[in-house]
Amino acid sequence: MRPPSPEHLLPELRPGTAPGGVPGAPRSVAIGTQRPTDHEFTRCASPTLTARKTSTYTVLGFAGYVIASLTGAALSVAWNLTLGERLIGLLIPPIAFLIAVTTASAIVRRERIVFYQTAIAGVVATAVVSGIAGVRVARLVDLATLGIGTFLVFGRIGCFAVACCHGALGRGVVYGPAHVRAGFWARWEGRALWPVQLFESAASAVLVIAGVIAGAIAGWMPGSAAILYIVGYAVVRFALELVRGDAVRPFWRGVSEAQWLALASAIACAVWRPHPAVIGAAAALAVAALVLARRADRRELFLPPHLHELDAVCNRVLADPGHARRETSRGVALSCYAMPDGRLDWVMSSSHPVWSTAAARRLAIALWREHEIVEGRAPGVIHVVVPAGGSTGAVTGTAVAMREDDPRLN
Repeated sequence: MRPPSPEHLLPELRPGTAPGGVPGAPRSVAIGTQRPTDHEFTRCASPTLTARKTSTYTVLGFAGYVIASLTGAALSVAWNLTLGERLIGLLIPPIAFLIAVTTASAIVRRERIVFYQTAIAGVVATAVVSGIAGVRVARLVDLATLGIGTFLVFGRIGCFAVACCHGALGRGVVYGPAHVRAGFWARWEGRALWPVQLFESAASAVLVIAGVIAGAIAGWMPGSAAILYIVGYAVVRFALELVRGDAVRPFWRGVSEAQWLALASAIACAVWRPHPAVIGAAAALAVAALVLARRADRRELFLPPHLHELDAVCNRVLADPGHARRETSRGVALSCYAMPDGRLDWVMSSSHPVWSTAAARRLAIALWREHEIVEGRAPGVIHVVVPAGGSTGAVTGTAVAMREDDPRLN
């Protein structure tokens, strides 16, 4: 039997009431609200090109590979590499890429491309093969690193165009229906996000240029270009992970996979070349990871995996004729009731240590573009009232949730 509507527990909320349940109070601008400047980036984010609807991601991926190969060829000439060294630098990184992707896909039983995994595989394989062949290891590590960095410049622009590896709610780019069809989370269709892919692409370009300059400076040891890029990218990637919004990435103790790999790569560089700047960067990342891990309990409700889990729970509640109460793995419970005026009253509660009205508001902002927060009369119960049709994003999200295994570069 369907439980009775909890209207007797919901403070009076008339049509037009602003967030907080205060009639006539001004609405604040929510995170993710579109601004005119957001459309400047949005116009560049087309998931397909030409009349044949070729994937922008695919086109830019091939372009990145070609330009990375040309960059490697130019550096091979500038650094007077032998034919054997050039072949190692040209062939080993892409072979390692394929092996890494194949292995990772076999483990998770679906295609999965993780940039950091493939990049580390390419650099390590180049170093190992170079050592076995008895050629200049450090210089070939430079070559592989800068080639991979060049590829990433174009790869991340492709990610930006098709809305994978996207940012959290913020400002900069707004994705639409075409991106939802390509796998973008329907909840955030039409909402402004941070264009983290472009930030990463620009950072990689700057680091590649700096690496090329470092490799040309007389007196700088071979391997300096690789150290500069790897450590610089580790710092940038660790920071950008804090504003990533896609849910594909696994977390452990509140720290994402990429952040752990950034820390590991910086430590490896500090061991290889113990320069004070490198040691300092590795130590800073270690402290940052420790802080995030210690704050994991405070952050876990708002991390992308839990937001997407909440979306899935909303879908299951709506699919249940009785809209029965359901709970996430982090202890956030939801149920839903139709109000007389057609709006939906989502009832949220939790026993999580950080649960509060502020926590519920953060979750509501992530899940519903338009909503009103009302504290229930029962302690810890929060009502999120959404307009009629406000559940459309959740229903659409059911189809998209199955596509969160998107194999594109993450």
